[in-house]
Amino acid sequence: MRFGIVLLGSMFLLVAIATVSACGGLFCQNIPVDQQAERIIFAVNDDGTMSAYVQINYTGSAPDFSWVVPVPNTPDVDVAEIALFDELSSLTAPIFMPPTMPACAPLPPVPSMAMSEGSTDSVDSVTVLASGTAGPYAYDVVTSPDPRAMIDWLNQNNYRVTPDMEPLITVYNDEGMVFLAMKLQPDQGVQDIQPIVMTYQSTQPMIPLRLTAVAANPNMSVLTWIFADAQAVPTNWAHPVVEDEDIRGDFFSFGGTNYLQLVDATVDLYEGRAFITEYAMHTSDLRELRPQDKGLQLLAEKYNFVTRVMGRISPEEMTVDPMFTFDTERDTVSNIHDLTQMDGEIFWQCEGAPLPEVEYDEAVVPEGFE
Repeated sequence: MRFGIVLLGSMFLLVAIATVSACGGLFCQNIPVDQQAERIIFAVNDDGTMSAYVQINYTGSAPDFSWVVPVPNTPDVDVAEIALFDELSSLTAPIFMPPTMPACAPLPPVPSMAMSEGSTDSVDSVTVLASGTAGPYAYDVVTSPDPRAMIDWLNQNNYRVTPDMEPLITVYNDEGMVFLAMKLQPDQGVQDIQPIVMTYQSTQPMIPLRLTAVAANPNMSVLTWIFADAQAVPTNWAHPVVEDEDIRGDFFSFGGTNYLQLVDATVDLYEGRAFITEYAMHTSDLRELRPQDKGLQLLAEKYNFVTRVMGRISPEEMTVDPMFTFDTERDTVSNIHDLTQMDGEIFWQCEGAPLPEVEYDEAVVPEGFE
């Protein structure tokens, strides 16, 4: 019965994570989206392009919706299904196999089952690089040498930019980025909102977290998958490891372990700028799990490797956009953590065993990290 309760807690954690929505580097008209998590999928293509799948979360009226994101160049725009994110999240999430629960361990409370709530046209020096529709959306891709003119253009065309966003728009503009701006078509409602897919010229994944900070929450989860030919690693963020020997049973947290607390404590040592690799396997392993979503099936067939990284960061720490490169020499990382050989009394902390202390590791800090 004890193991069943722990397993139930673990399953609830997966459901809770899977239902949390995200919208990377965006702004929704009138008020920012209150983000609990960001989920994004990168697919590195062999023709020098990158496909970025971004989940969008929005609560409000359809006429008030807009979405603005910086991209390196004019993208092709399409839509994806939310089932892609949900199934990929579920299949790659950490799974903990605890040791036998000793008699000294107290029975945990049954977890609550409440769900988490989760052609070119130039006007006033603003150049419209592309316009079109994708699924429920109408979109424009715009650029300008004058960020003030671009901000005015976005506002005039119902892509509202608040004063908090203006300095960030200026920064990305000065870095040579262009902006994809999207809104719902007149005959579409909020229920029609889907994740989007942007394909653009690039070989290095980058998450525009600086703009995300406008609508982020403290300790916001950043969950990222990268499909490519090798394991992805951050180049300008630290990438420490949460050791299995430090994991303890915790009846009062979702999943029945202190894993999220360890992640928080670890990334806090690097001022939030750290990713934990939770899964890094050949896609043949993913295919063996028989995914049901057709989009996920295609990704698992087309690419050789998939990496899942997890970050936890607060808005004030979102000062550097994380970037990734690829390492063919790294060992694979399974999401299954077999803790069955650990001492049960230590794992379940029923003999007063202290929690492990997390220490800063200079070896995981990339060159140039400040």
